[in-house]
Amino acid sequence: MTDFNQLEAKIGYQFKDLGQLSLALTHPSCDLPSGDNQRLEFLGDAVLDLVIAEALYTNYENINEGTMDRLRASIVNGKSLSRKALDIGLGDFLQVSDAHREHHPDPSHAMLEDALEAIFGAIFLDGGMDAARGTILKLFSQNIEYADIGQSSKNSKGRLQEWAQQKHKGAIPEYKSLSESGPDHDRHYTASVSIQGTVLAEGSGSSKKAAESAAAKAALDTIKI
Repeated sequence: MTDFNQLEAKIGYQFKDLGQLSLALTHPSCDLPSGDNQRLEFLGDAVLDLVIAEALYTNYENINEGTMDRLRASIVNGKSLSRKALDIGLGDFLQVSDAHREHHPDPSHAMLEDALEAIFGAIFLDGGMDAARGTILKLFSQNIEYADIGQSSKNSKGRLQEWAQQKHKGAIPEYKSLSESGPDHDRHYTASVSIQGTVLAEGSGSSKKAAESAAAKAALDTIKI
């Protein structure tokens, strides 16, 4: 089994079951009977959102819901996650098929983002919520501490949520993944955004979060705010 000591030191968590960490780093191209990191990525995405939301709620007592949502989105967007994954050298531990590595020796930003979220999911399963919280806050403490409240209004998803809450009695925009295409190193995602069952717009990007942001921006352009 791969020696994960260096990675565990960087994330500040030692796994009881290294199989969970190994699975979190297994790209779908491996096509192994034991599975890949996509289910863990789904779980880790939810854990990450909760921990960052909790931290913003605790650290910024005087900001409203819309501002907290915008700040959270600025911290957990795809670019931020892939940058954090690069900082801890996550790409060195990704397990991909030989065929994939031959054509794409360097992992894409989407692969790094998925693997980092999968690690958060794996830590949650291996050590519980406190362990996951500890790792996430270790990695994102500066992002939380220096969150730019003044610039947060530039975030499209946050602005759309604020508008929806004002104009639709507290409704929350709902995002739906519509399609994925392209090779693993250059994936293309499309998503839609709706409010109370009515689709407002669609958008696309190089990650799921980028597609959602593009859909939100398109919706804002449509309703002209």
